[in-house]
Amino acid sequence: MLLFWGSLLCWGLLPQAQGQARHLLFLRVSKDQLETDISDLFSEQRILDHVTRIPVTEAAGEGVPILDHLPFVREGLSRKSSRLDLSLVGDLLSGKSLPLLEELFQAGGLIIEDAKGPEVTLQILSDSLFQVTLQTKLYLSLQRILRFSIIKNIRIGVRLEQTGNKTRVALNDCHTPPGNLSIEVLEQMNPFLVNEALKVITGVLDKTLPFFLQKMVCPLATTLLNSLLEDVLRITLAPTISGPEDFQYHVTTTELTEEAILMQVQLVTRCGPGQRAPRPDHLAPQPLPKLAQGSMADLAFWLEAYNDILSCLYTSKELLVDLQDSTAAALIQLLSPRELEPGPETSAQSRGSVGLTVSTPDPPTVCLDGHTAMALQPGSLVLRGPSNTSSVSVSWKLLSKAMFSSKNQELELQFTPNSSTVALGPHPAGLAGQEERLEALVLELLKRTFLPHHNELLREQGLPLPSIKGISFDQARMEPSEGRG
Repeated sequence: MLLFWGSLLCWGLLPQAQGQARHLLFLRVSKDQLETDISDLFSEQRILDHVTRIPVTEAAGEGVPILDHLPFVREGLSRKSSRLDLSLVGDLLSGKSLPLLEELFQAGGLIIEDAKGPEVTLQILSDSLFQVTLQTKLYLSLQRILRFSIIKNIRIGVRLEQTGNKTRVALNDCHTPPGNLSIEVLEQMNPFLVNEALKVITGVLDKTLPFFLQKMVCPLATTLLNSLLEDVLRITLAPTISGPEDFQYHVTTTELTEEAILMQVQLVTRCGPGQRAPRPDHLAPQPLPKLAQGSMADLAFWLEAYNDILSCLYTSKELLVDLQDSTAAALIQLLSPRELEPGPETSAQSRGSVGLTVSTPDPPTVCLDGHTAMALQPGSLVLRGPSNTSSVSVSWKLLSKAMFSSKNQELELQFTPNSSTVALGPHPAGLAGQEERLEALVLELLKRTFLPHHNELLREQGLPLPSIKGISFDQARMEPSEGRG
């Protein structure tokens, strides 16, 4: 669900100057997920319930005539002494009366018994326009003659409009195209009348049903659809994130692609002193990798952008190493100047004044090794003598496989101790010939003592993720890509 891409050499990366972080990110909401959300919402709201058990025309003692719901037919016109004036209705719909239909309706009313669906499909028409099709299945009966089902579609056109940093939804239309009725006969009580009855019923339904569904279903369907889309396209920070003024997501453009709604998002943060300056936004990015199978949404950003964001989040803390640790004791013995080496002449007070500190003032950097994310952390190991009168320093760079997780709407970076390696920088000249032992001791100390503390620190400094109604990044997967813009 979370993607970044860009390829850099880890060992050569260095911190840069301070600055304010403004970064370009991409948020995609899957078209398939949107179809599912619309379908679930319409099912929950039961938008076809009020269609069931409605007579298409008057049946004695049951329901209300369908024509009463049409915008151009008033109740006074469609009723006459509690019966339909069929000649008037026929004139209104087709300009002529339908005597055969009158006979059929007088024999038994045509009734919508049940309505199933709708089945939702979403079709992208352009970069700002898409169409939602609701396929409904209606079960009808012409009493004492036949029972059948028909399939009819309702189409809603939706346009996305960008106003400032907000995406607005404009509903173009909602209509049921005439024609294309799919009819399946379920029961036939009078086979001699079936063909003629279907011919007549098809004609009247082709004229009345589109207006009926449009009148009965469209108002509620468009209201629900508008509400859902506005929630999906409104990006916020989760309520648990403190300091929202420091992390702001702004949608700058929204477009429709073959597989998703794609939103270009600007993340604005305030960087503290000594943190890297962000690089310029990529103006012409390469095509994004495809959405992972089954993914409802993803947040994609350049690797450089993530490193800049990480530098804004990072606050260093020095770690004082426990001198009772066996690896620490071995390092102290290796690094100590002659006057501090353990021996009969070294006082207990002098030994107790020695301190070993791991310092990481600069933030880690994430890079890619093929399709594997790696994290590089520079730092130093400092041995301080009594009263800080002397010190010995060894600089190092720790390279580890980078693991990502998300919890409480925050993206967290973690180092993997078992995959870690270390490269030493400047160290005391008197250690010639003991570099391998020094490197092994430093790596062991960092893996056992430093990394658990460092991972906990990074968990406290996670990236606040945007929140969208119905979509959570709490189970996010990181999928690095080598493509660059």
